Amino acid sequence: MPKVKLTTKTVEHAKPPAPGARLELFDVSMPGFGLRVGDANKSWFVFYRHEGKQKRLTLGHYPALDLGKAREKAATVLEAVEAGIDPAAEKKAAKVQAKAAEAQKEATGYFPGSFGGLADLYFRQECPSLRRGKEVEAIVRREVLPSWKDRALVDLRRRDLVSLLDPITSAGHIQKAHKVREITLRIVNWGVDRGDLEANALASPSRGRKRGGSLQRQSRDRVLTYEELRDIWLACDEISGTFPDMVKVLMLTGQRRDEVSGMQRAELDLDAGVWTIPSDRYKTGIVHVVPLVPAACQIIKRQARVSDKFVFTTVPEAGFTGYSWAKAVLDKKINERRRESGVEDIPRWTLHDLRRTLRTGLSELRIGSDVAERVIGHVIGGVRGVYDRHSYMEEKKDALEKWASVVLDAVKSKVRDAP
Repeated sequence: MPKVKLTTKTVEHAKPPAPGARLELFDVSMPGFGLRVGDANKSWFVFYRHEGKQKRLTLGHYPALDLGKAREKAATVLEAVEAGIDPAAEKKAAKVQAKAAEAQKEATGYFPGSFGGLADLYFRQECPSLRRGKEVEAIVRREVLPSWKDRALVDLRRRDLVSLLDPITSAGHIQKAHKVREITLRIVNWGVDRGDLEANALASPSRGRKRGGSLQRQSRDRVLTYEELRDIWLACDEISGTFPDMVKVLMLTGQRRDEVSGMQRAELDLDAGVWTIPSDRYKTGIVHVVPLVPAACQIIKRQARVSDKFVFTTVPEAGFTGYSWAKAVLDKKINERRRESGVEDIPRWTLHDLRRTLRTGLSELRIGSDVAERVIGHVIGGVRGVYDRHSYMEEKKDALEKWASVVLDAVKSKVRDAP
């Protein structure tokens, strides 16, 4: 076997001695390292001894792998041999593992050790027992899996999570970004608990440090004025569709957006004016009974029967969705009305602000906190929560009737507050 000083020029011009024959050139500066030259290709190799046996390992092909990179790979192989490792055996095992991984992906749709594989397992094992399991699965499939389906769990870092969330926050969907982050961390932490990986490198190690940037949690304190409630209600009157009526029910009941949008006909007794939200649909996991004032009952009764199950919907199989677009239309109508009256646009508000406004309004009406908290479905803690099993149904009904009177009086008023 000829030994030569391998240079870029030597490699480039090396040719086999005859058609069909092969030439092997060994590098004089690195024992065992060389170049095999054939009719169609040139490949790098390195010879070494492991446990008394001489072995050969192909490093790659020229020109895809140039001389400098080939020498580096050969040096790495020889260092591994010195440490008692057999690189050829490892390469063979890696091929077997890669083949098995491809077979698993063909069977399941996910590579082993991937985020997609862990998420799929989470969907099957954990989501069925979660009240919002279907929502969690939908968020991950829509927001995370398109980018992370085949990403190895051990390779995921905080920078990857930031890159995932940046487009969401840039679009102004801060709460959505919080939700995606929370669910993603929850799934990876679940994998850590199972032993699928050693640690969650997505989570920040600086517990207790206040988060900065656009994802910093900011508690909202927006309480709508009676004038703003009136403008919202009257704007709803000028818009057709399901969403405006849903907003009015939110205003009159103080319940959460998803609870109202998911309202089911089987939960209602409109003759008695009662809406019973089952535990599997309520955030606290406890059955919540909501008295419905006559105005709310009228709104519910006039909904088109698009679905035999859901009240507020545009499709038979699910409750209302499409909040962002619908609220943008409503805000535009509100501001058109306000400008006609020479009033500035309504400051930014959310559907959840209606719930906070109702709770604040009950306090202004001198409704006791025990009753007010029960109206919006908060769990009463401490001894009172354990021992006071009274339903407070009449008290809640009285509170909501007083609140509805305030809202409807505001709607009828033609006087604007002084600027």
